[in-house]
Amino acid sequence: MAVIRIHEIIERLLIYDPQADADLVNKAYVWSATLHKGQLRASGLPYLSHPLEVAGILTELRLNAPGICAGLLHDTLEDSSTTLEELHREFGKEIAGLVDGVTKISMISRASRPQAQAENFRKMILAMAEDLRVILIKLADRLHNMRTIDYLPEARRFRMAEETLEIYAPLASRLGIYWIKSDLEDLSFRILKPDLYFRLVKQVAQIHRAQQAGIEEVQSVLGQKLAAAGIEAQVEGRHKPFYSIYHKMETHKLSLDQVHDLVAFRILCQTIRECYEALYVIHSFWAPVPGRIKDYIALPKPNMYQSLHTTVIGPGGQRVEIQIRTQEMHLVAEFGIAAHWRYKEGGALAPEADDKTLGFVKRLVELQKELHDPHQFLESVKSDLFPDEVFVFTPKGDLRELPKGATPIDFAFSIHSAIGCQCAGARVNGRIVPLNYNLQSGETVEIITSRDAHPVKAWLDLAKTAQARNKIQHWLHGREVGSSEELGRQILEADLLRYNIHLDRAIKSGVLGRVAKQFKFTDHQKLLQAIGYGKFPHRKVLARMVPHDRLRRQRLAGPPSAKRKAPAQAPAEPTLPEGGLVLQGFDDPLIEFGACCSPLPGDEIVAFTKEGQGVEVHRPQCARAREADPDRLLPVHWGERVKGIRTVTIEVLCADRPGLLAQMGGAISEAHGNISRALVRTTDDQKAVNTFEVEVKSAGQLRRMIKKLEKIEGVISVERLKA
Repeated sequence: MAVIRIHEIIERLLIYDPQADADLVNKAYVWSATLHKGQLRASGLPYLSHPLEVAGILTELRLNAPGICAGLLHDTLEDSSTTLEELHREFGKEIAGLVDGVTKISMISRASRPQAQAENFRKMILAMAEDLRVILIKLADRLHNMRTIDYLPEARRFRMAEETLEIYAPLASRLGIYWIKSDLEDLSFRILKPDLYFRLVKQVAQIHRAQQAGIEEVQSVLGQKLAAAGIEAQVEGRHKPFYSIYHKMETHKLSLDQVHDLVAFRILCQTIRECYEALYVIHSFWAPVPGRIKDYIALPKPNMYQSLHTTVIGPGGQRVEIQIRTQEMHLVAEFGIAAHWRYKEGGALAPEADDKTLGFVKRLVELQKELHDPHQFLESVKSDLFPDEVFVFTPKGDLRELPKGATPIDFAFSIHSAIGCQCAGARVNGRIVPLNYNLQSGETVEIITSRDAHPVKAWLDLAKTAQARNKIQHWLHGREVGSSEELGRQILEADLLRYNIHLDRAIKSGVLGRVAKQFKFTDHQKLLQAIGYGKFPHRKVLARMVPHDRLRRQRLAGPPSAKRKAPAQAPAEPTLPEGGLVLQGFDDPLIEFGACCSPLPGDEIVAFTKEGQGVEVHRPQCARAREADPDRLLPVHWGERVKGIRTVTIEVLCADRPGLLAQMGGAISEAHGNISRALVRTTDDQKAVNTFEVEVKSAGQLRRMIKKLEKIEGVISVERLKA
C-alpha cells in the first residue's frame, strides 16, 4: 500500500484551513524524518511511514496545523533522542504539549496487564480533559497500528485487538467519530474471530449483489417522493459494518438472513423543518414499524449526534432503515467532536463547546480520582463509557441522561449521593415501581427517600452507572471497615487474653499503635482491619507483644484450662498447581477458585481475602470480583508452569441441522478438550443453543477450541459464559 506523502497532507490541510502554517507542518515532517532515520516498522517499511499515515488520518478529522504537526512528531519523545525542551524551543508550547500528552499515554507502566491498562486509561482521561486533540492523535495512532497489525506476533495481535474493541472503538463512538469506530471494530473483529469475519464478508457480499436492484429501487422512490413534496434532499445508501452485523446477530441470537438492515438509507436535507417533513412524506407511503422511530434532533446524543431514525415496511414487505438529517448534522455524524473546533489560545475547545462535548470527560476525571483499584476502574469505565442512552425527567422537568437499562437507583444517585443512599422506592409517571425497574426515555421519575433506608449489596446488581456503583461501594466499604475492625479486635483480643494482656489497655497505652507502625500501618485501627480482613496474620502481632519465652511455654502447654487431647490431624493443605499462583506476602494460603467464573491459566485474574482466612480467585468481570472491597484485593498472577484441569462453560448458537452436534464434539476433541456435560435446546426459528461444560488447561487452549468451533459451517456464534 502506498504511503501518503507530506505534500498530500499539506494540500488536504489547506483545503479546509487555507490560513494554516504549511511551513510549520513541513518543518515537523523534516524533524520527524531526521529523528526516525534508520528505524523500521515490523512490516519492514521505514518508521516514518507511521507518523505520515497518522497525520493523514488527522487531516480527515480536520485538525489544525499544530494538531497535524503533533501527529508527525507523536513518537519522537519515546523513540528518539530528542527532549521535550527541544520540541518546546523549536515548535512552541502548544505542539510540545500535545506530543507530551500522547507520549504519557503511550508509556505503559510495568505493572500487571489490568493495572497497566487502567493506568494508561487514567492518563488518557486526564489528557482529554487538558486538550481533546491528544486523544484524537492517539485514536489515529491506534487506527494505523490496527491497519498494519498483521506484521505483529499472534499473542500481541490478539491483545491489541481486544483492547481496541474494549476501549478505543467505544471512545471513538463517544466522541461521535463513527467511521473510526467502525474501522476499529472491523479490524479487531478480523483478528479476534477471523473465521466468522471472512465467512460474514463472503455472505454479505452475496446478499448485496442479490439486493442491488432493490436498493436502487428504494433510492429512486425516496428521491421521487421527496422531490414531488418540494423537499430538496440527497438520498444515499450505506452498508452496515461487519462487526455491527455480527454484534446484532450475537446480541439478538439471529442468523444473517434475519438481519434486515444490512443496508440503511440516509436522507440529507437543507433545514430541520425539511427533516420532519421528509419523515411525514415517507410515512405517508411506507408504513412505519411501531417503536422504531427515534428523534435524535430534539434529543441529541451526548456526542452531539442528531438525526431522525425510522424503520418502514418498504417494497416487497422488506424492512428499510432510514436516517434523516441536515448537512450540518451529517458533518457532526461523520467527524463528531472534530466538527466543532473553535479554538481558544492554546488549542483547547472554546467554552461554548465544552458543556456539550466534554461532560462525559469531566465525569471520567472524577471517576478516576475516586476509584483506585484497576479492575473496578476499568469495569466502571467500560460500563459507563458508552452504552445506549435513555432520557428521563425529574418532577421539575430537568432532563437526565442515563445508560440503557438504568434503574431508579441510578437516577437517585445522579441527583445526589444523599438521595441515593436514602432511596426507599420510586414513582415513574406517578405510579410506584420496584427498584429493579428499567427506566424508559420520556418517563418522569420521583425518588421516595427514608432515613431508615441505606444501600445493600443487591443494589450493585441493579446499578448500571459507574457513579451509582461507586457511591454504593463507598457506603458498603465504610460499613465493612467497621465490621472488619471489630472482627480483628475479637481475633486479637482472644489470643492476647491467653497471656493476660488486655487489648484495651494496649490501645490506650499506645503499645498497639507502636506495633502497628512497626508493620507499616498508619495506626492500630488499620492493623485491626487488616487482621479482620485476613490480610495480616495476628500471630505476628503476638510475637511483638508477648515475650518470646512466654509465647514458647504457652504453645507447649496448650490453651489454659483445656483438657489434654490427642493432637488433631492438621487439615490437608489444598494442592496448588505447580508454579500456579503467585500471591505477594502469602505462603501456602488456602485458595479457592471461583466456580462462578472458572478462571483459567492465562486469564486475567483478581484475588481477595475472605474474612478471617483464605483467598478467593476470580476473573475481573465476575460479579463477585466487582463487588469485592478494594482493601481486600491482593496482587496476583499466574506462575510460569501452570498445571491442572478446570471446567468452563461455553454456549454455541448454530443452525438446527443433523450432524452439527457431532462436528462440534469433534472440534472440542481436536482442541484436546473434554466435554463433561452438554445441554442442547432448539428454538422456534430453526436454530439450536448448545451449552457445553468442557475441561481445559488454559485460556489459550479455550481460545483455540472456540476458533475451531467458529470454523464449522452453520455455527453463528460461540461464547464463553460469564458469571
